[in-house]
Amino acid sequence: MKFFIMERNIGEDATKEQAEKLIEMLKANGWDVEYGAKRNVATDVSEFGQEDRLQSKFADDFMDCLSKMEE
Repeated sequence: MKFFIMERNIGEDATKEQAEKLIEMLKANGWDVEYGAKRNVATDVSEFGQEDRLQSKFADDFMDCLSKMEE
C-alpha cells in the first residue's frame, strides 16, 4: 500500500523537512511512503480488502516514528 504524508499530517507547525524525515523513517521500516497530498492506495492485489488493517498498522508505526522524532 502506498501512503502519502505532508506537513499537515504531522501538525500545525510542522516543516517539510520534518515530513521528509518522517517519510525516511517509515521507509526504513518497510513502508511505501512518499511526500504528497494524495489518497493512500492499495498497490498490490493481495492488499485489496486489507486496507483498514494496513492503515491501522501504518498509523501505529507513524505515531511511533513521530514520537521518536520528538525525543
